[in-house]
Amino acid sequence: MGSMELVSYWRLLVQSRRVIAVTTLSGLLISFLVTISMTPIYKSSAQLFVSTPASAIDISTLLTGSSFSQQRVKSYAQIINSPVNLEPVVKELKLNISAEELSKNITASAPLDTVLISLVVTDTNPKRAARIANAVAKQFGITVKSLELQEIDTESPIKVSIAKFATPPTAPAAPKKSINYALGLLMGFGLGFGIASLRKLLDNTVKSEDDLGEIPLLAAIGFDVNADEKPLITQIGRYAARTEAFRTLRTNLKHANPGVNPKSIVITSALPNEGKSTSAINIAISLTQSGERVLLVEADLRRPKIPIYLEFASKVVGLSELLSSPTKLTWPIVKKHMRKHPEIDLQVLTSGRIPPNPAELLESGRFRELLEILRARFDYIIIDCPPLLPITDAAIVAAYTDGAILVSHAGSTKIPHFEGARDAIRGVGALVLGVILNKIPEDAMEYEYGYKYGYPKYYGYSGKPYDPLNSTERDTRYAPPKSEVDRLDEEEFVFIKGKRFKEELMRDRNKI
Repeated sequence: MGSMELVSYWRLLVQSRRVIAVTTLSGLLISFLVTISMTPIYKSSAQLFVSTPASAIDISTLLTGSSFSQQRVKSYAQIINSPVNLEPVVKELKLNISAEELSKNITASAPLDTVLISLVVTDTNPKRAARIANAVAKQFGITVKSLELQEIDTESPIKVSIAKFATPPTAPAAPKKSINYALGLLMGFGLGFGIASLRKLLDNTVKSEDDLGEIPLLAAIGFDVNADEKPLITQIGRYAARTEAFRTLRTNLKHANPGVNPKSIVITSALPNEGKSTSAINIAISLTQSGERVLLVEADLRRPKIPIYLEFASKVVGLSELLSSPTKLTWPIVKKHMRKHPEIDLQVLTSGRIPPNPAELLESGRFRELLEILRARFDYIIIDCPPLLPITDAAIVAAYTDGAILVSHAGSTKIPHFEGARDAIRGVGALVLGVILNKIPEDAMEYEYGYKYGYPKYYGYSGKPYDPLNSTERDTRYAPPKSEVDRLDEEEFVFIKGKRFKEELMRDRNKI
């Protein structure tokens, strides 16, 4: 078994730990309930010794007599729990069961090459088990005398003696509590692991980079419980995990495809509710924060969401008015339809009023003309489009742009749906720039993506706002002055911090 297989099993255990924990505890509970509901069974044993008296039979040597006894012992062990031997015991002890029923609780065995018979009696009462064992052993000696052929006034050729009397056991032989509990735990764990394995086998959702094929993963965004209340990266800390994820996306977008410098980019998804609109806004914000001239376009003319997230008036003129107006498109006219983000230098072209023919407007030559005007004025044009599978608007727009980014909800988007969206973009000759995996569970972030997308807490990427000066983390000693932090981008911040670390290291070396 290779190390990668062990890692895969470990990931499966960690990711399914809740299911496995529930089934394991359930197995333990069931074994406990079954154990306490079982009637305790006690075992008491006695041992018989079979001998051949030298005066009872004409034998040449003691060895011959011993062999004779051994041959007899094999038969005796088979008849010790027969009715002929047990009926007198039932009468003597006044038992409320028949000899046939009593025989089911008695076992006898003869160890090989010995003249011993081991007698074991099971019963729900420990004292009664001992009494029955001793009574059966005593009665068997009498039974043997009556069974052996003997002449009148001659001694029996076989003598049965009690070598070990039975005593009441102090602990039940069954149920074995420790064994039952261990089996319950093992079976519960096995059931949980089996359920987890089956669920993983039958799960055909996009969960990791391995499910994307040859399409690059631009960013892995972990699940954030506060994302519904604060969907934009301007609403959370500068060094929060989600903010850093979009910085990573910004870097990958600029450098992931050598020779490709996309300027107009469609943001879409296979199905609704995968986070495409918030991703489009956050990509635009992240690019704007790096000094780029960015325009965010709401091309979802059916269910626009950007005005809601940016708290813009929904009835203002926008893209639909520009595309449906007969007026010649010029930059001054286009500029009048744009809005500016209240906090950062981000221009936004909202959808405007919902038109009756959105697909026709986006497929028109007027839309292509609009894109040419915007390319001359902005470094990046981020276009939010509807989902690909229900409608074709996104594929239409992607055909006129430099490429598209697919947003997929990790663990929710089906692989066939993802592949259908990918093929829809490629079907119009457009380029799939990459994928954003959204809402990834925390355990998957740690074990599927590791250091690259996990944002180790010792760098401040814990999902909470990070103050590089007041934090108690070790590497914050080398942070820039607080007065400079807000005006530095991430690259400058890391550079200054590294420079200060080197300076202190050199001072320590000079002291030695």
